[in-house]
Amino acid sequence: MGALSFFLVSISCTSNPFWEDAKKNELTLSGIVHAENNETGIPVSIWVETLDLYITTEPDGVFSIPIPNTQSNSGTISGPVKLYFFIHNYSMDSATVYFTNGVFSSDQTDFSTNGQLLNTIELKKIFSGAVELHFGGTSLSFRDTVRLSFHLNIHSSVSINAYKFTWAHNDFHSGIIFRALDDDTVATYRYSITNESGMTIEDEIHTLNYPHDTALTWTYYILSDSLDLPVNAYEVLPYFLIGHEYFPDGLASAFGGDPTFTISEHYLKLPSDIVSDTLTID
Repeated sequence: MGALSFFLVSISCTSNPFWEDAKKNELTLSGIVHAENNETGIPVSIWVETLDLYITTEPDGVFSIPIPNTQSNSGTISGPVKLYFFIHNYSMDSATVYFTNGVFSSDQTDFSTNGQLLNTIELKKIFSGAVELHFGGTSLSFRDTVRLSFHLNIHSSVSINAYKFTWAHNDFHSGIIFRALDDDTVATYRYSITNESGMTIEDEIHTLNYPHDTALTWTYYILSDSLDLPVNAYEVLPYFLIGHEYFPDGLASAFGGDPTFTISEHYLKLPSDIVSDTLTID
């Protein structure tokens, strides 16, 4: 009986070999990614193709991605897998990690054999942008007309899709998003008028191309009596879409798919480093 007791105690004190194997075989991709001239502190979004993993960086730019299921039902992962680094108004960057039979390959270009990014990545800014509201007083009242300026500094040539209202002698920008500061509810505004024939004239999407090293201002007008916002304070941001050379479908899905690229509450899932302004509705 004594021998049996000793055997049981010995087993209880021995570490679990299966747990050790699991920890030993756990893979992690890690590194540091920054965004130059990041005015709002927006984190960098990271998406890993094939494995379809999505995370954002910590405030200091550090990321760590546990890699599960490299041994998939369809077979062991082998070959290159790209990581994409993204903020909307920055040039997208990427790095490649190589797998062999479900583990990191011995031959790597961007990562160490332990999954550490060899060099810090810094995203290059396409343009800087800041919103400025212009109206009398410090808050908005019924029948006020608000002029909004979106100041852009273009750092590299870019193609941007944005709403504009062009009719008769009118030619100005449209498409604004309001996010309530107390509960994050979202409203959108697009400029339209009804002409003397009773026809509604609406804005339209335009493709705008700008060269590098350009400073410009987009001007918007808001008719407060057509802006149905409850009393509150709102963050104000413009709607725009940058024509990136390549945008992976999986990254788009990570942000919520097609609705994220429309002027809606979903658009705010798309990370942008834009300095907003605040509108108070009395």
